[in-house]
Amino acid sequence: MALEFAGRTIATDDEGYLQERSDWSPELRDFMAQKMGLTLTSEHLTIIAMVQRYYDEYETTPPMRGIIKLLRQAGHAELADSIKLASLFPDGAAKSAAKLAGLPKPVKCI
Repeated sequence: MALEFAGRTIATDDEGYLQERSDWSPELRDFMAQKMGLTLTSEHLTIIAMVQRYYDEYETTPPMRGIIKLLRQAGHAELADSIKLASLFPDGAAKSAAKLAGLPKPVKCI
């Protein structure tokens, strides 16, 4: 599949995850969020940035429990709750945050 953005064709898999991380940009993130029906807030951006840092360190995307743990460790207790994450990312926090971060689908996500 592909995504048309800013006069370019961006390669994605069948579920819309970027094939090349180098295609990612904040503008593309915002475009993808809009297509997902999300208006990104500072809370979303905090989570997306945390998922990117995790990937940079471990070369994999964190599962939901991992995101909650990371948020607590980073002092974001107000976000470290599955209900809060579900309200921010109705299609699943781990999957949606990874997609918006330009990363592969989390391994343990269906």
